[in-house]
Amino acid sequence: MVFYLNQFKEGAMEKKWPVSMEGEKDKAPLLTEGWHEFEIVGVKLVSEKESGSGNAYFLWDMRSEEGSIPMRTTLIKGKRWLLKQVLLACGIKSREDDPEQKYAFGPEDVEGKKVLGRVANKTGKPFTGRDGELVEPQPKSEIVTVKEFVEAGAGPEPDSDKIPF
Repeated sequence: MVFYLNQFKEGAMEKKWPVSMEGEKDKAPLLTEGWHEFEIVGVKLVSEKESGSGNAYFLWDMRSEEGSIPMRTTLIKGKRWLLKQVLLACGIKSREDDPEQKYAFGPEDVEGKKVLGRVANKTGKPFTGRDGELVEPQPKSEIVTVKEFVEAGAGPEPDSDKIPF
């Protein structure tokens, strides 16, 4: 980054620093804990090379009335349960005759779909900052469970104890 310390404008000396904000995003909002209706705005596959951890994952852009938050679903075997929940909530299933139970989908199969997501606000572990002071991380909203969205009046609510007649 290049800083221009002195620029002249109409004979007066001014200091201006051109700072690029390309790719900078606003902090995700802190949502109310509990169930929310989300629309899947976008999804992209993050490769092992792009991932900071070296593990591939899907990065989802989830929009609710309270704001948009990202959701990550890992591709690590034994930890793909959240991805499976999202796909089932979108009506995507594996073929019954597939012994590997593969789920095939693309962005066009999930973007624009509504799902229910349960939000939990989690705080990371405290750590020592650059100045040696203890830093208490701010809480962050995460979607911890996903299930199918059912329109009001379209049938029983998911996990409802009510008899549908």
